[in-house]
Amino acid sequence: MADAHPYFTYTREILSWRLGDQATQPSRGGDAPSPDPARTAVRAGRIVRAAGTHREVLLLGLGTGDLAAVLADALPPETSLTVLCPDTVAAARLRDAGGLAWARPAGNRQLLADASRQALFCLPAMTAQLGPQTLVTVNPEPCPPEIRQSLVWLRRMLADVVSLPEPAKSTAPAPAPVTLAVLARPDEPALPDFFGACAGLAPKAVIVWDAPDVPARGRDAAARLGMPARHLARPLGGDFAAQRNALLAACPPGLVLSLDPDERPGPGFRETLSRLAATPGLGGAYFPRLTLYPDPEHVKAGYGLWPDLQLRLFAHAPPTGPRYVRPVHERLEGLAGPVVLALDAPLLHLNRLLADDAAVTAKLAAYDAAAGRQAHHFSRDYPALPREFFAALAATPQHGRVLLLPGLW
Repeated sequence: MADAHPYFTYTREILSWRLGDQATQPSRGGDAPSPDPARTAVRAGRIVRAAGTHREVLLLGLGTGDLAAVLADALPPETSLTVLCPDTVAAARLRDAGGLAWARPAGNRQLLADASRQALFCLPAMTAQLGPQTLVTVNPEPCPPEIRQSLVWLRRMLADVVSLPEPAKSTAPAPAPVTLAVLARPDEPALPDFFGACAGLAPKAVIVWDAPDVPARGRDAAARLGMPARHLARPLGGDFAAQRNALLAACPPGLVLSLDPDERPGPGFRETLSRLAATPGLGGAYFPRLTLYPDPEHVKAGYGLWPDLQLRLFAHAPPTGPRYVRPVHERLEGLAGPVVLALDAPLLHLNRLLADDAAVTAKLAAYDAAAGRQAHHFSRDYPALPREFFAALAATPQHGRVLLLPGLW
């Protein structure tokens, strides 16, 4: 379906899978008793009247599917309808029962379903569905508490997010100093390629090696950065937060760009980085991360696999600056200043392309050992979409969208 709506393409792939706990989870919203048709008609009428001259309606929550079906028929043909659904189990159940006939491949009535609320926010943002021409309304039908929580989050995000203003050229401040910060292992695959891809991203770098001594091989590979680099050696010891805090302690004040050796800057990353460095008072920036799998032309998607937002740029002001917490899946806390989302500046994640199954299994086992419990499961099969699917949604590198995130993020 070359001409299918991107939401249709995305949802079709997501609903064809059930990952993790969803594989055994019963349907929820789609199993609820259908509301009284008269009440549904009244609710739909209110939304149609509220839509007025809006070009688009975003209905948050699929519920039983009744309200969406009535709205799809009642809204003017020129008014688009998108239903955002974080309950993929209920959506799949309705699809199988024929309850999504209103969502056609190329039509302007679409269902966007994913268990990831970040995906349900990012896709409308990438397709320019945010703004005064879009009416956002919440489906009032009952739903499980965790689904309602996601819908409330989406409602606030869609209402409060604004674009980061472009700095006036005549008053633009000098860019803040940026330090490239890297944690690496001596046996990391494709180290020369990583450092070569990072050349020019910053004027200086700090690299902490998971080793008792700085490896000569690593120092040689880092020469491809073409910038002054400070090398330190510190065994990981199973605590990623402590390792990253040691890395931060070696970085001078300014902005820190933290990248991993299995990541590469994607299209638009450099241009957006330059813009962010010139943004006064920036606290931090998230970047989407595209995990390439099972080949370089496909990207994992759904259930948190995309957009996989990563906080990779942040202001560092020792000794009171931010610090990492949690030994495994470390998180940065204590940001000072506004936080943004660089929507069109992805990082490319090559972890499954650079490492074989044995290496991935060993890495997951190391995470579990550090966490003291089994929390990771190896798999070769994941939902995925062509890389060009995401490229088609992105703006040009020179005009990449940067969104100012509200405090609830």
